[in-house]
Amino acid sequence: MADTEKPKTLAKQATERVFAALNRADEIGGEIRDYLQDKVATDPRYVNARKRIAKLMGRKFESRDEAAKAADSRARKTAAVAATTASTTKVKQVGFGDPSLKAQIFGKKSCPWSGRAITLLERHKVDYEFLDLEEPEHEAKAAPLALETRQNTVPFVYLRGQFIGGFNALSEVERLGQLEVALMSPEEREKAPAHVKFVEIVPRPNTDEVAPAETDAST
Repeated sequence: MADTEKPKTLAKQATERVFAALNRADEIGGEIRDYLQDKVATDPRYVNARKRIAKLMGRKFESRDEAAKAADSRARKTAAVAATTASTTKVKQVGFGDPSLKAQIFGKKSCPWSGRAITLLERHKVDYEFLDLEEPEHEAKAAPLALETRQNTVPFVYLRGQFIGGFNALSEVERLGQLEVALMSPEEREKAPAHVKFVEIVPRPNTDEVAPAETDAST
């Protein structure tokens, strides 16, 4: 290497070392700055001072920890509301069927087939609700029930909010060994084995051309 090139090489190396040192110093300075900012942001004395200053200016100061806790609290509340909504949706009553009740019978005390439906449920010790459509306060339900179920005779039998049909349909569910499954709540069905969980209870409405208000015939 020529003697004239040595000073240039040394100058270049010195320059590179200076820049490397400056870059490292900048990195260290950034790390120190971040550390100090983090330390100050969480220091109670700093937080209290900022709160006092903000209060004097008619504002509100929220520390980083407080902001994080508030965000976590909002997230928890949102999750709780979502869970409650989902739970409510599961048992939401549609029409005359109430999923919170194991069984409902809309019939007539004077109808022998309504009596047979009641006897069947009682034989299996099933809690049920019975509404007599001959009573003045329930007479108006007959026509809407016929429209909802497309069935024209009594009784109207619902199991866990699902319309089944009349006595014959209820008897068929019992004969097929599906009664216990039909009486399960959504939560119970979800925990049941696959061969039970996916059992389909098929409604069997009676479509005889007889108005429920004019007949005591069964389905």
